[in-house]
This record gives sequence, structure tokens and C-alpha cells, in this order.
Amino acid sequence: MELGLHDKVALDNTLLQNWYACGINLTKAAVDSLATSFLNNPEVIQPELAGTLSAPGVYIGQFTANPIQDTFFNSTGWTKGQLFVNGYNLGRYWPVAGPQTTLYVPKPYIQQTNTILLIELVGTTQNTVSFIDMPSTGFE
Repeated sequence: MELGLHDKVALDNTLLQNWYACGINLTKAAVDSLATSFLNNPEVIQPELAGTLSAPGVYIGQFTANPIQDTFFNSTGWTKGQLFVNGYNLGRYWPVAGPQTTLYVPKPYIQQTNTILLIELVGTTQNTVSFIDMPSTGFE
């Protein structure tokens, strides 16, 4: 069985030419390195733009957990992407397609100070994340 693209690729009905597809290294070490490089170079981050653009991007931030316990990432307000907490890939979020709107964040992955990284594939005007204490399917 062949996987991948089998025909020409178009964007907004325009045939794409001279492009290539490549993989993205999403190992824990690679995600940790990416997050650290952004957090250690705050001049690359432009907080005045946060919440004004609706474009794909990488969103990185930190939060403090007190108490340290199981929690759930609430994807409401985000569009479609991948969630990492402290370098751990916790899954994909896509609240309009589901089936869930929350992602489980287990207690062993949580520390006093935590780094969150979202790879937003579509774009959003959201610039904050929230965690809740119960899962949600979005159909309650």
C-alpha cells in the first residue's frame, strides 16, 4: 500500500510547483530544544501581535501548577494542531471536528513550572491556554 500524495498538489485551485515535503522532528528532545530556544530569546516573540493574527504558528509559554495533579487541556478557542507539555506529545486537538475538546495531561508530566508548546496548523486569534479538571467532548 502506498501512502502519501498521489497526484498534483494545489492551493486555492492553483497548482503548486517547485515545492517539497519534509518531515518535522517531534521527539521530546527536539521539542524541548525548540521551546528552550524561544524562551531564552524573548526578543523573537512579539507579544504585541499575539491575538491579532490568524496564521499557523508555534505558540510557546509557561505556567505554574499548584497543586500538581492530573488535568485536561481545553482546546476551545484554538483551531487545529498538536499539544506538547514539558516536551511530551499529548495529542492533536481539533475542537470543531472532535471527537473531544480536551486532552488529558497526566500528573507525572506536570512540574511546578511547565512549558507548553502548541503547533497551530490553521491559525487562531487565541493567545492563552486553559486547563480544566474534567474531560469534555464538547457535546455536553
